[in-house]
Order: sequence, then C-alpha cells, then structure tokens
Amino acid sequence: MANNYDTVRGVDWREVFPWTALTRAFTVAVSIPVLLLASFGVGLTISGWAIADSLLIPEQPAVAPAGVTTGEMESVTPQETIFTEDPALQAAVEAPLIDSREQIPEPVAAVQPADYAVPAIGPITEDDPRSVFERLLVGEGLTLLGDLHEMFMGEDRDLDAKTSYAICIVDFAWLLVVWGFFGAMITRIAVIRIGRGEKIGLKEAMADVRKKYISYVMSPLFVLVSCFVLSLPIVLISLLLNFDLGVLLASLLWIVAIVASIGVAVLLTGLFFGWPLMWPTISAEEAGDVYEATSRTFAYTFQAPVQYLFYVLISIVIWVPSVMLVQNFTSLAEQVIFSGMNVAAEEGQLIQDYLTGQVSLDGESQSFVMGAKIISGLHWFAHLMADAFCVGFFFSSFSGIYLLLRRFVDHTPLDEVFVIDDKTKYGLEDLIQQTAEQSAESTS
Repeated sequence: MANNYDTVRGVDWREVFPWTALTRAFTVAVSIPVLLLASFGVGLTISGWAIADSLLIPEQPAVAPAGVTTGEMESVTPQETIFTEDPALQAAVEAPLIDSREQIPEPVAAVQPADYAVPAIGPITEDDPRSVFERLLVGEGLTLLGDLHEMFMGEDRDLDAKTSYAICIVDFAWLLVVWGFFGAMITRIAVIRIGRGEKIGLKEAMADVRKKYISYVMSPLFVLVSCFVLSLPIVLISLLLNFDLGVLLASLLWIVAIVASIGVAVLLTGLFFGWPLMWPTISAEEAGDVYEATSRTFAYTFQAPVQYLFYVLISIVIWVPSVMLVQNFTSLAEQVIFSGMNVAAEEGQLIQDYLTGQVSLDGESQSFVMGAKIISGLHWFAHLMADAFCVGFFFSSFSGIYLLLRRFVDHTPLDEVFVIDDKTKYGLEDLIQQTAEQSAESTS
C-alpha cells in the first residue's frame, strides 16, 4: 500500500492566528505620515477648544482683596466702577483668626464689584470616588465631558448650565470636523496597510477621504439624530403628566415610551462601543457611506461582542509596550542632542535649561533668543508627535479590528479592501479611448 504524504512547506500564521494582523497597527502608527496627521489633528483640536473657550466663556470680574478700605479702592479704581460692601467678606474681615495676645485692628470695609456673586463657602470636598460607569448611569455624562475638557485645557472654572452645554456642543462639533478628516486619512492608510499589505501616499489618501468626507462626519451624528427622534414620543407623553386626566392617558401610551427608551438605549450602546469602527468601514468599503458605516458597526458590535472584546484586549497588550518604546526612544534622542550641545557649545547648558523651563533668556541677544525659541518649538513638536502616537495607534488598531470582525461575521478576506484601480479611476469612455490609443501605437 502506497503512503501518500504531503510535505508541509510553510504555515500561514495569518490564517491560523488572524489576530496577528493587529501587530501591523504599530508599524502604521509609527510611520511618518500617520504621526504627522495625528500631530496636526491634536494641535488643531486643542487650538479650536481654546478659541471656543475665549469666545464662549465670559471674563471673570476682578475681586477686590479683603481688608482694603473704600477710600483706598477709590484711589486706584476708575470712578465709573461701582463697588459695594459684601456681608460675607465684611464678617470675615471683622472677625479674623489672630492670636489673643495681639491687638485687634479696627475693622475695614471689604468691597467688590456690584455685579459679582460671592460663592457660598462650603466644606472642602474630595474628588468624586465613583467610577465613570456609575456616573454615566446617573446621567452625569456632561460633567464627565467637562472634566475631560478641563484636563486637556488645564483650567478649572465653574460655568453655568447654558455655557457648559454650548462648550460641549462646539467641542464635539469641532472634534467631528477635525478627525473626520485626519482620523479618516489614518484609517484609509491603515486598512490598506493592514489588509492588503500595501502602502498608500498622503495625496492618494486625501483624495479618497475628500470624496467621502461628509459620510465620515455624519456617521456618528446620524445615530445621535436617530436617538433624538426616538426621544420625542417620550417627551410628548411626559407632557400629559402635568394634569390629572393626562396621567391616565399617559398610562395608556406608556408602552410607547418604554419601546422608545429601549430603542434609544440600543442606539447609544451601539454608538458608545462601535463608533471607532465607523470610519474604517467607510475607508475599506467601495460603497462606504453613512448607512454602510452604521449598519456594519451595529452588526459587528452586537453579533460578535466576545471577539470584539478579544481583539481590543490584544490591541491594548500591543499598545502598552509600544507607548513605552516610543516615549523612551524620544527621550533617548533628546538626551543625545543635549549631550552633543554640552560638548560642542558653551551655551549648550543654557539652551537645555531653557528647553526644560528652568531658566529664562533675559539679557541675551535677540538673535540668540529667536534661535532658542525655534529649537524649543522643534522639540515641542517632537514631543507632540510622540504623544500623538497614541491617537494614530488608536485609529490604526481599530482599522485592523474592523477587518477582523468583518472576516469573522461576513467571512470576507482581510485583503478585500477597496482601492482605486484603472476600472474605477476611469470611466467607460476613457477606457475605450485609452485602448484605441494603445492599439494605434502598437499598429504604427
């Protein structure tokens, strides 16, 4: 009996372990085009938020120091500015905490602008110990957005409800405008690099994104608008609760409110977990639009949640050492520059101290200060690129996750990513003309 054996010449590990494709997200994120796109996106985001703050947040009126008399304030204050005495500050000034052995000074008037409201003095509270999920359950999503905004902008200001809503809306809209372009370009580069193993230039990626830019921006908004429409029956039924007979009518229609609330909860859940998949969907599919992004995102999120969670955990495992590597590499390169400056230039230590914020350049020449500021700006941009690596890796990894989920749910190969070739780049008339020209050249 003849023995028929097949020789194993190699193992396609990408087919055996398809999640290994996520390792390509690191190579995409550290590429110069992606680092530049992420850096410009982060810079524009922070700049836009700063401009929104300056336009929407009114300037706080100056508060007169406690213990200043009315005569002293009139001597340094314009006549048109009116100050009034405040009882809270006046009581604090008249009863200071001092040693009983010292002589108690005469009370003085504490004054402040007439339109300034003194906040109530309360006990010092510590940071909220509740988790993010617990705060979301009790409806403190806007508060979390405000905390995130203050963390990025480095300021802590108490704002009224109208201003807080306005800032949240403007910041969210600016995020969509900025990352609907820069994030979309990163995902377009990533799906081609991870799926097909090919490279794509910035010019070609920009041309692809420009055609579908409205779809990138409107995909998350479409879900939010749908939630708003589903919420209208709940609001209308709730209006009936304002009078007695309306309560009876609302009870008969309450099933509609329950169904609408379930629909809103499903949409918000799918948006919260699936929005990072929307832009890779538009970038990878030929017919990528708002409907395609929404349908595929919700389908993959709810049909394959375990696989989705597994791929996210794999991305986190890759991301942690990647961040350490990029940050340490940046620090090493900077230290090499500092060492070279100290060896070759006498003013190297001064420039190094200026870059680290330890000294100022008072007394130096104008050309020296200008050159030092240019060097400082270049170092700042290098650090920005190192920090923006996280953003580039986020979009790149979720592009790979989308391709893997599509493979698991729809059994679509990873390399099936839409690219512009001759058939799609040219129309039928252009192809006929090009074929005729080639035939004429070959005949001649």
